[in-house]
Amino acid sequence: MAQFLVHSLKTCLMKINLILCLLIGSLSYSMLGQVPNDDVFNERSEFRINGLALLAGPALDVSYERIMSSSSGLGGSLLLDLSGDNFGSQNFALTPFYRFYFFDLKDFGARGFFVETFTSFASVRSYDGVSLPFPEGDFEEPKQKDLFQWSLGFAAGRKWVNKGGFSFEFFLGLGRYLLKTDYTDEVHPRIGASFGKRF
Repeated sequence: MAQFLVHSLKTCLMKINLILCLLIGSLSYSMLGQVPNDDVFNERSEFRINGLALLAGPALDVSYERIMSSSSGLGGSLLLDLSGDNFGSQNFALTPFYRFYFFDLKDFGARGFFVETFTSFASVRSYDGVSLPFPEGDFEEPKQKDLFQWSLGFAAGRKWVNKGGFSFEFFLGLGRYLLKTDYTDEVHPRIGASFGKRF
């Protein structure tokens, strides 16, 4: 009897997973369809929120991009760490960027594969000094402080825009801090999966 219940439960869970996968797949296909609509793609502004940062941080990472041409865009991102924990060690960051789009250069453009160069002005969490052992065997907690950092970096990713003007993109990059890094990381990631809207 117990084996029958376990088998029935597994079968039911497999059916639910299959239905969810089909539902998500069909929604993704309808949302990310690349049917051109001149009204939507003539829009030159795009606002995005980084869902990956929101889930992993949690951190609020919002971006604005101005479409300059079918192959380029200029914008900025604002990151605010909501957890007080370590999301790439940045508490706050303002990140201007410039993007070059490739391989999907329609009249409305600014979608497809892209490479971006960015600079970041950030408040970075650092630890001053090294933990020293006490005679009792406990360790001293290093003092935490915030420092200003400036970085330069590159990222690459892919963007899709549907006929309703909604966009989805993922990107991955790395920036190097240019100021003194004795108590901070020398590099920081730029990573995301963002949902947005052109207007």
